[in-house]
Amino acid sequence: MSIICHACAINAYSTAVASIAYDTVGGYTITECKTMRTGIGELSGPNGDRAVSKLASLLKKMGIETLALSIQTPCFFPLDTVLSQNISDKTFDTYCRAEAAFLLSDPGEYLHDHVPYTLYPEQDRARRYLLFYYPCDMFEAVHGKLCSFCTISSETHYLRSIILSVAATLRPFILLELENEYVTFSAGRSGELEYFRYWQLNHRSDAEYFALRELTANQEHRKYPVYITGNLAGEKSLIERISRAAGTNLHPFSLVELFSMQRNVRSPCTSPVELKALSAAFLNLYDQLPS
Repeated sequence: MSIICHACAINAYSTAVASIAYDTVGGYTITECKTMRTGIGELSGPNGDRAVSKLASLLKKMGIETLALSIQTPCFFPLDTVLSQNISDKTFDTYCRAEAAFLLSDPGEYLHDHVPYTLYPEQDRARRYLLFYYPCDMFEAVHGKLCSFCTISSETHYLRSIILSVAATLRPFILLELENEYVTFSAGRSGELEYFRYWQLNHRSDAEYFALRELTANQEHRKYPVYITGNLAGEKSLIERISRAAGTNLHPFSLVELFSMQRNVRSPCTSPVELKALSAAFLNLYDQLPS
């Protein structure tokens, strides 16, 4: 059996296209991983046709006709909720939209994604979810322009793909995301999410404070390996301070290492936008593998 999936991830300043193949003999192989210095502003803006044409040219050159789309929006709003585990997809969507009306001033201008905290609830009738609400304008603008050149198989918030990719190892994990504007902290094990926190930052220095607070607060989580990602994860002095103060090693988030992936590309596949594209491609691929 051989499967290949493609994904495109877009953040503020760059775009990455990644492809991951899987076969039962060789396992996972990254077959494409390329980056453009074109961000969401250029692609979704009024003059975005030229930027989209450039991306479409890259996709054509790579032979990609279908892909998953992942966008890092400037802001998002997480929310924990509990619903019946037997709820239908339609009712789930209706509930999420109703929750948005309480959370947001313009709920119709937001999309939503979710991550379940428990994959296989047994006796419990209720199931806990982490919801993400994020602006739809950028997704709609890029989708509207890009769908003329390719088929978009799925659209997702980038953090959903990253969390579920790490969880797919089935091992304990902490994912610490350090961005200029916010910090996220996710913890889980056995393929499930246990804990999630999000903070918007007034100052970049606050990132260190929130990271340290969470890394030292839960004694059980102190046993989990910590993976770091985000634009601030490349700041060596910051990472060294957090690691020293928390008394734990911080490992760069890498799908290549987590899943022993082969690479048929020159790129080390370690930049934040490349990791988002790889996570979206991997999640799309993982969902297609037989259980």
